[in-house]
Amino acid sequence: MQAVGARYDRPDCAMCLWRVPKIEVEGEPISSGLCSCDNCKRRTGAPFGWSVYFRDEQVKRVEGPLTVLEGMGKRWFCATCGSTLYWKSFGAWRPGQTGFAGGCFADPTLPSPTIAVRCAQGMPWTGYPAGCALFDDMPPSASTPLS
Repeated sequence: MQAVGARYDRPDCAMCLWRVPKIEVEGEPISSGLCSCDNCKRRTGAPFGWSVYFRDEQVKRVEGPLTVLEGMGKRWFCATCGSTLYWKSFGAWRPGQTGFAGGCFADPTLPSPTIAVRCAQGMPWTGYPAGCALFDDMPPSASTPLS
């Protein structure tokens, strides 16, 4: 296995534009989804946030300067450019899992999102992948699978 940072395009590493912090994961994500809530739109500057979740034990290495924001769970940002890299949710939502900004991976084989939440807050022109389960708010249960 190559050391983190040996290649900048490793599909198993999440990193920001500056490629300074690197978060190495192992295996396939357990889910992939989109969120159109106001927080995700503001966090990404896009019409929705794309999240991929891994089990906590799949997160193998975290390195680089990070800043953490606590409030609605915890979110870790690149301390240099401010990009959101990963987060831990609060309460019963996705316990034992770490969420990542999908676009921080250079892996074109990440699974397509299978769920979209908070669609009622979305831009009216937003399109979603075929077969994606759409919810105007959150799913009726935190146990609703995202993949």
